Amino acid sequence: MRKLLIPLLAAIALPTAVNANSYVNDNLNAADMMFNAGMDGCPSVSMAILAANSPQIYGQTSSILKAELKTYAQRCNLRYK
Repeated sequence: MRKLLIPLLAAIALPTAVNANSYVNDNLNAADMMFNAGMDGCPSVSMAILAANSPQIYGQTSSILKAELKTYAQRCNLRYK
């Protein structure tokens, strides 16, 4: 019983912002890899912006990631507030 209760409590305790932060972070990492390979990473930046601007779907994004996302958006000539 205890083995089942601990993972259940851990899942409930985790905020939804973890999902948004990881989604934004994963897309920015993908954009970095594409830029470093000489490819266009802006579609990944666009997906990260979508996740950051949809807190009702993905959860809240941390202010640190929002600041980093703003830098990437400027690089791709995308609008991000």
